[in-house]
Amino acid sequence: MRIVLALLLVAACGKEPASRIPKKPNNELIVGDFERHAPATTAYRFGADSTYFAAKTKAELERTPHLTEGTYSVDNEKLTMKAARGECANTSGTYKVVLSKIGIRVVDKIDDSCEWRSHLVGQTLWRIK
Repeated sequence: MRIVLALLLVAACGKEPASRIPKKPNNELIVGDFERHAPATTAYRFGADSTYFAAKTKAELERTPHLTEGTYSVDNEKLTMKAARGECANTSGTYKVVLSKIGIRVVDKIDDSCEWRSHLVGQTLWRIK
């Protein structure tokens, strides 16, 4: 009897969940508008064309000039932002992130010399739309 129970437990542990909705790829999840909540608000727009820009608030995303703008790339859980104008111009930063349908969690800095952008570590950028 004990052998049968042990075999049932081993068999049950190896099963996958019956119904699991697959996550969209990170290069699709990052496209859209995001904001960091108070007290330090910042809003970001990541475009499907691999460009991004940041503003002080989500209302200022539609106005120029922006705080910073440039290009980005996503490789698995690594986000690299290369600023062309504004804060951190002509520098790039790479971060470990977790992307989901509700936002971007910046887990850790991999490489970045820009102090302004480094403040994102430990923060969540919540999806606006």
